[in-house]
Amino acid sequence: MKVLGVVGSMRKEGNTGKLVQAALDGAKGAAEGVRTQLVPLSTLEIGPCQGCYEVCSKTPYRCVVKDDFPSLLSRMEDADGIVIGSPLYFPVPSRLVALCERVVCLAYFHDRRGHKGPHVLEDKPCAFVVATGGGEGVEVLRYLFQFALAARMTPLTLKRYPYYGVVGRGDLEKDEAKPVEAARDLGRLLASALEE
Repeated sequence: MKVLGVVGSMRKEGNTGKLVQAALDGAKGAAEGVRTQLVPLSTLEIGPCQGCYEVCSKTPYRCVVKDDFPSLLSRMEDADGIVIGSPLYFPVPSRLVALCERVVCLAYFHDRRGHKGPHVLEDKPCAFVVATGGGEGVEVLRYLFQFALAARMTPLTLKRYPYYGVVGRGDLEKDEAKPVEAARDLGRLLASALEE
């Protein structure tokens, strides 16, 4: 089993990356044979959707824009499960917005153009983590949750607030919610979902 961690932050070695890595560690430790890969969006060039609707996705899930998006989408497709992390911006960083809008656009045109067969991310379990300077971060989780639904993925939910995923506030080691530990638990939950 393969779990891909996408770090939506532009900060290298920031809290978002730490939470994504904790979730990947939890998944890896929960089941034998789980392989993980961490992909920081800060290392990729992913531009916004160009609105080229006449050519968009004539071949299902193929974008004509030449950047790093196709290779990342291919890694997302190859993964059995996905962890997406974001810091709280307004609500998320622009490169993560670009990734989300491009995936959702391809999903939309898959249906609009009457393509047969499943979506490339259909029913793929996914989990979310958010890092903030001290805010709630629930709006970021809702954004990611809506993205997952639009991309036909299966977002995991938790039985405790904030339900949509894990939020770490400020200094992760001092945060009373213990977000690193919660992210590991989320990773274990993701591994469980993959085994079912």
